[in-house]
Amino acid sequence: MNLTHGHFLVMVTISSFCISTTKSLSTRSVFLRAVQPRSTSASTALKMSSSTSSQTKFSISNRAIQTLDPCVILMKQIISQHEEKWKDDGIYSLAQGVVHWKPPQTVYEALANAVQENLDENKAIAGGDGAIIHTYCPDEGYPPLLASLKLKLEQQNGLQSPHVMVTSGANQAYVNCVITLMDEVDGGSNHEEESSQEMISKCVVFEPYYFNHVMAIQSVRGGNNCGGMASTEDSKSNAEGLLVGPTQQGRPDLTWLKSRLEEYKRPSGSNGIRIVTIVNPGNPTGVALSHSFLKEIAQLTKKYGVWLVMDNTYEHFDIHRNNRDEENPNIPYPCLDDEHIIHIFSFSKGYAMAGFRTGYLAFSSKNGSEGKGTIAYEQMLKIQDTIAICTSRISQMAALGALEAGREWVNKQVQTLDVGRNAILEAMSSLEEIIGGTGAMYIMGKLPNSTDDKQFASSLVEHFGVAVIPGSFCGYPGWIRVCYSNLPPELCLEAASRLKRGILELTNK
Repeated sequence: MNLTHGHFLVMVTISSFCISTTKSLSTRSVFLRAVQPRSTSASTALKMSSSTSSQTKFSISNRAIQTLDPCVILMKQIISQHEEKWKDDGIYSLAQGVVHWKPPQTVYEALANAVQENLDENKAIAGGDGAIIHTYCPDEGYPPLLASLKLKLEQQNGLQSPHVMVTSGANQAYVNCVITLMDEVDGGSNHEEESSQEMISKCVVFEPYYFNHVMAIQSVRGGNNCGGMASTEDSKSNAEGLLVGPTQQGRPDLTWLKSRLEEYKRPSGSNGIRIVTIVNPGNPTGVALSHSFLKEIAQLTKKYGVWLVMDNTYEHFDIHRNNRDEENPNIPYPCLDDEHIIHIFSFSKGYAMAGFRTGYLAFSSKNGSEGKGTIAYEQMLKIQDTIAICTSRISQMAALGALEAGREWVNKQVQTLDVGRNAILEAMSSLEEIIGGTGAMYIMGKLPNSTDDKQFASSLVEHFGVAVIPGSFCGYPGWIRVCYSNLPPELCLEAASRLKRGILELTNK
């Protein structure tokens, strides 16, 4: 029995590697079958944790059990169930947030040069960068990349001399923030007068939320009841570390936020809320917030002594330049340079480098060693060293190559999305309400009342050959999230046609 279980774990590991390196449908199907137990893990894991024998009991972390299942994998499972039916025409995915283009040529050139230097004995003896691609680099990142990122952040984002930390994707960057900034017990609370629930430090997200942000808080923040489906209704009782706020047409409700910041204010001057999380342009909303709106959030969080984590993964996808700073119009995507703000960036979207797993964090260096940003950066290096030590050196070299192509290269690629975005907007036009289309690569649509969005998404795959993300995975049941960037224009037009037909038939219009 132990041997069989061990073989299963090996199969998952090997298949995970295969799925990341090939587009083979047969490989993908093996992978999906291998991980299927994880999608039904909550009940199974609970049984395993509670079962006993005469001698032993094996437990699984309650935090892991109650963390949301990864919805992209669940959607891939649904796709795999119907691949045979659609083997001739194919299933078009409008689910996962990826882009249809490849990385710039400069990425491949950087990789080739690094490998060639590694093979060159003379350069290997000299110890050039390419000769040590197999070694660790500093925790904070590959020095040449750090230097280029600091220049980019100054010129393109308006951040002056920031501290920079390279991470294994933007998701790891966010996990770093949660671990560094949050406690299971809020040290600023009065433990004798407050319940254990109120003592737990909080992180604010706004629904519809990015599921991996919620998963990060659930899985590492701690507490006895980490979550399951997070929502505004149960954000205090069931999600503990989460406070889930409402939005209006994709814009966070600042009246709600102010009332919560006031509610969790401590006599000591600290706040029970540690982090407010904003994604701009929004995932899953597809809404780009204005610069003045972001300033308002920054001022509010600063007033109450709360960290603001800004996820700028989609900085290249601010379609109408909503985040334009009239005082500094030449900065392509301005970011607010305050001590209490931590910025997250990624190479996965604009530069199409999702598989390289390279993101980065920027912290303010104002007030030197006494500054809040500097202190957070220094403490986070401990977390970085524990989780990843450092991002893969070869991936960082590839990222350096991407920066050589520059923002203009990305802008040209983003322009190819206009056709697909307009087609998807038209395909969803019969729905009661639509949000998005002004930023990132998403549009959300509201289904008729009482419609099960998960079943709706499954039916779209089975009967119409097109995949979307159910809104339930984003805390928005009864909605769907549609991504228009993962297919080239001509295929996105076909996918939009299928989506339109599916929406009309499944909603009886």
